[in-house]
Amino acid sequence: MVSELQASAEKLARSERESAWREMARQIAHEIKNPLTPMKLSVQHLRKAWKDGAPDLDQYIDRMTNSLVDQIDTMTNIANEFSKFAQVPGAHFEAIELNAKIRGIVGLFEDLCTVNLDMNELNHKEIMIFADPEQVIQVFNNLIRNAVQAVDEGVEPVVNISVVSREDTVMVKVADNGTGIPEELRSRLFEPNFTTKSSGMGLGLAIAKKIMEGAGGKIWFETDNDTGTTFYLEWPVFKAE
Repeated sequence: MVSELQASAEKLARSERESAWREMARQIAHEIKNPLTPMKLSVQHLRKAWKDGAPDLDQYIDRMTNSLVDQIDTMTNIANEFSKFAQVPGAHFEAIELNAKIRGIVGLFEDLCTVNLDMNELNHKEIMIFADPEQVIQVFNNLIRNAVQAVDEGVEPVVNISVVSREDTVMVKVADNGTGIPEELRSRLFEPNFTTKSSGMGLGLAIAKKIMEGAGGKIWFETDNDTGTTFYLEWPVFKAE
């Protein structure tokens, strides 16, 4: 009976994985097909304008090609994001000074939002983790981008990042001033789920979860429709022997 139960559990898990991949494939196909029709129409209109010798042809070509490039970039991003999730690149782990890494990442977002750092922790304590530097950057990039997208139009995005150091672990809080995560998305937030909504909840968080777990850490969140969302990242502290 134990063997039969184990076999049933394995079969169920395999079925669930296959179902998840089928659903993801369906969503990817949907996202890629969406821009194809307007792209085709744009090319057809451009060809007609060329044949008819439209008087404002130069401006029309410029406008159409810019639109086509934007659509191609979107499709490329979808393909790249799926590729990253399907196989997170082999990690190259090394000792990282987390505070310095955070300061470097934050500098890249100065033009997009206001980022407040907990400078007491950041300036006076060295905190080491053992992880892939590029993957750490990827996790923070995703969270900060999501924080910016979570804010209503006309509201300045503000991201508060703080570090809480303990003896064996370090926790980083990334909080935004956005509208919060809709209740219907909360339970499935870290599942692969493509969407075109402005919240930007796609494969990025699924990848972030995969990266954190690969480094022996974890990620979770708290959210409120009035005060925004806070993501928590926790790593084991690296101690050289």
